[in-house]
Amino acid sequence: MTPHNAAAVGMFDGVHRGHCDILDTILTHATGSGGRPVVLTFAGHPLSQLRPADAPPLLTTAAEKEALIREHLPTADVRMLDFNEARGIPAEEFLRRLRDDLDVGTMVMGYDNRFGCDGPRDRRSYDELGERLGVRVVHVAPLRIDSTTASSSELRRLISGGLTEKAADMLGRRYSVGGTVAHGRKLGRTIGFPTANLSPDPCKLLPATGVYAATASVDSIGTFPAMVNIGHRPTVDRTSDAPLSIEAHLIGADAEMYDRRMVISFVRRLRDERTFASVDELASQLAADRENAIRTLTKK
Repeated sequence: MTPHNAAAVGMFDGVHRGHCDILDTILTHATGSGGRPVVLTFAGHPLSQLRPADAPPLLTTAAEKEALIREHLPTADVRMLDFNEARGIPAEEFLRRLRDDLDVGTMVMGYDNRFGCDGPRDRRSYDELGERLGVRVVHVAPLRIDSTTASSSELRRLISGGLTEKAADMLGRRYSVGGTVAHGRKLGRTIGFPTANLSPDPCKLLPATGVYAATASVDSIGTFPAMVNIGHRPTVDRTSDAPLSIEAHLIGADAEMYDRRMVISFVRRLRDERTFASVDELASQLAADRENAIRTLTKK
């Protein structure tokens, strides 16, 4: 019996627009052969097992990634692979297992995609492998956005540089960071700017330090325009080892938020983090930042 499903395997970190091209291609081929799209991915980055010190921070947690894939492909069979179990499987054996165990007749590959512990680097070798096993191999061209190839590594560069608007173009949505609202020093409320302090999901990439216009969604409370500061609060904490904090001033919010989950979606970086001469000077700047954030969000 001819296999019907179409599959792709990869990290899919960020589930950006280039990834979505691959997902669309899977769906097209699965639908054409009367099968189902199959997406094989990993919860953590493979480098976290191979060379932990070199593993990059993640653009999406495992839960976020699975949700985004399912949102784009509601009919997909999404499977999280254990990298330690998959890392020793040769490419031919891996593809054979997909064919025999998951009814895969089409393998879709991105421009820089590889699979198998002995995975070749050239497209023709994968084509020949597919021909031997009776599996069609389909290659998806890279997606170019403003002359830049969409990739997870490029997104990390943009986000770590605070270029959240350009990152949103590549993602097809705003970059977000979720976590739990934790107790802070409560200084903000004494100067008229109460903040929700986010304890972010571990291993998640944070944007560059600075002040951002954003939106913040809090479980069971709602979504609000927000002014967000990522940094070490140098005006109020002058120690050399001050911890990094994420403080969101939710504009128009007036509710207890501690221990609730909050997701911050970044719109635009407004300015660098700065040290002010006094708390009064800081409060004056925060008032200007809030107005700037409101103007920015109103235009979006």
